[in-house]
Amino acid sequence: MKLLLPLALLLLPTAAAHADEVAPGSFCSRMAAQFDMKPVKSASGKPAYEARALKGLGVALFGGSAMVTMMMKPPASGDIGDPARYGTACAMQANRLACALTGPAVFEMAVRDQTASTEILPGEAAEVSMAKNRIRCEDR
Repeated sequence: MKLLLPLALLLLPTAAAHADEVAPGSFCSRMAAQFDMKPVKSASGKPAYEARALKGLGVALFGGSAMVTMMMKPPASGDIGDPARYGTACAMQANRLACALTGPAVFEMAVRDQTASTEILPGEAAEVSMAKNRIRCEDR
């Protein structure tokens, strides 16, 4: 009995970590983890995250400019739906770059020297935008 309790305590964190893998969270929460984005309030009440493309001295030296690329691509396997939606997902709108994302797909974003791909699961929808120096992700 004495051995059973410590063994159960050792297995508990492993089970909790596995539960996180099974329930990945929303698209924006997964993307935010890759780009160190901070939670912010949204008008819809759904999860939203923001980050700055340039931080600290970069803003003063470069005026808030940074190389940022965003694109939605088909998933590696499975149904891709309408192929035209991948080419029209991202567009300039009112002085900002906005990407209207719907799954299934893969969203790829590069900021400075960091590139990351985030899977958009079937049924998920989000908007990722960049205006001036701020990148924002909002679940829809």
